Amino acid sequence: RDHGTCCVVLPLKLGVSFVAMLVWFDAILCTVATFTGDIRFQPNGYNQAFYRVPTFVGVPGIFIGFIGILGIYDDKPEWVRWLVYFLFVKLAALVTASVADYWTLRKCDSWLSSTEHLTTENEQLTVLAEAEVCPWARLAYLVGSSIIILFWAYCTHHTYYYMQQIEANPGYQIDFGIEKHDTKGRWDFYQVKDPRLSQEEENQPLLPQLHATDEETEHAGYGSAPNFNSATGYGPDGQQARNSEMIDF
Repeated sequence: RDHGTCCVVLPLKLGVSFVAMLVWFDAILCTVATFTGDIRFQPNGYNQAFYRVPTFVGVPGIFIGFIGILGIYDDKPEWVRWLVYFLFVKLAALVTASVADYWTLRKCDSWLSSTEHLTTENEQLTVLAEAEVCPWARLAYLVGSSIIILFWAYCTHHTYYYMQQIEANPGYQIDFGIEKHDTKGRWDFYQVKDPRLSQEEENQPLLPQLHATDEETEHAGYGSAPNFNSATGYGPDGQQARNSEMIDF
């Protein structure tokens, strides 16, 4: 099915699959950053209060990314929904941590002479202040964090759009009688008779006919077949009788 495109040239389903795989790979980096504490494996690190937030949020992506890949492959909206929720949480964590980092970088120029420098340990900010590159660091961080946030927002948007499509048009369609108006045309196309009874035949009770058949069977003689009427009787072979004859042996 055609779901649209992603990244201009990729089919939407393939693009969202790449997003799920990227979530899984990013979760591996977050796991490494969690155990090593290396700032090079995480997108933030200047604000100490939010130092670990994007990393801890990204770790569950190992499971969410795998579930998302299976859901995209099988067009299961319930599984893709978990991926969408995770992307929204991840995006919120990135925005929060980036704003906190940029707020901390505003203190870079006067960091070495501030009292906070003496009471709070912030090695990253100290290195920037000693190198006297605070304005460039703020500009670089603003550009880099904006690119990362816009990229994940783009991935979240397309994943959410794909989830809406498979929810509105599931892979296994269920017919609720929408094409019932064309039923007669289908019987004519296959050159078969409609097996359903007419309204008059459905209203006729079958119990009197069964009683009549039982009475005829009780009055039938031994060694002879019962006399069947061509209108209502049926023979032993299940065929409707054509003659009112008695067969004696």
